Amino acid sequence: MADRVNKDKQENIVFFHPDLLEIPETGLPYLKGYRCRQCGKIWFPKFAQCPNPDCWSEAMEVIPLSRRGRIYSATDVFIGQPSMRRYMPLTMGYVDLPEGVRIFSQLDGELGSFKCEDEVELTTGPVRDNPKGEAICSYKFKKVEQTERPK
Repeated sequence: MADRVNKDKQENIVFFHPDLLEIPETGLPYLKGYRCRQCGKIWFPKFAQCPNPDCWSEAMEVIPLSRRGRIYSATDVFIGQPSMRRYMPLTMGYVDLPEGVRIFSQLDGELGSFKCEDEVELTTGPVRDNPKGEAICSYKFKKVEQTERPK
């Protein structure tokens, strides 16, 4: 019976982890931040209790995080785990959001094109495959399209 339940769960995989990303029926996707109701600190990903050593409260609330941030660091990756090989090479990086949260993420774009302080925005797409070789989608960040100002 346990094998049947595990197989059913694998067949229904769409997103990597539901506590990370929300895709509303209307509107744009957003990452889920977790704010401690006691000390006010914001965390990502989810914690059962606030990791602030001066707090440790279990009173956490979900908040939408900003969709835009800035690259803190980025690197191109040429070798990855088997479930990611179809998507190689790729770029991984840290993105700083205005809430003071730093997110580790795949970066959607051309290799070598991401620089520190580039402005990026949240997007979604395949990040790896499940055991059956089907794409698992999750969050990524891509460069913000810069529009020229009229002269």
